[in-house]
Amino acid sequence: LGNDLHQDGGLLINNPCALAVHECKCLWPNAKIQCVVSLGTGRFESAGKGTTTHTSLKTKLSHVISSATDTEEVHKTLDALLEPDTYFRFNPVMNEDIPLDESRKEKLGLLQMDSMRYLDRNEEKLKKAAQVLSQEKTIVQSVHDWIKLKKDMYEGFPLSKL
Repeated sequence: LGNDLHQDGGLLINNPCALAVHECKCLWPNAKIQCVVSLGTGRFESAGKGTTTHTSLKTKLSHVISSATDTEEVHKTLDALLEPDTYFRFNPVMNEDIPLDESRKEKLGLLQMDSMRYLDRNEEKLKKAAQVLSQEKTIVQSVHDWIKLKKDMYEGFPLSKL
């Protein structure tokens, strides 16, 4: 569009959490990250993954695409870098590799069952994420935010025109 290139982020960034954390640090360099919630679309882990010895161009290209769109590497990195109880990733393992554009009721039912089982197994993590997200600001945080808001409102405002 014009001189700008627009593309689906899924081409290279299927898990945009690292990019979001980076953007937050650029916008608010001194602010502590309070909570990051990452919602995946589910993943399927085949038994033979990573055991292939084929070196065909198709196989190599498939490996490049897989590594470029790997959502779990971003998860592992953020989980290691962010403080405990700050980062929560929810991405169920699915029993079947079902494409994102699937619309058959029986396949959607399988996805729903896998997701419900995942939520049951991860109930404590879900509760912890809800607890972190619902924490009230401290008085110090509220005052700091109010002062920053007022400063930002008047920054660059020409006082000579008052």
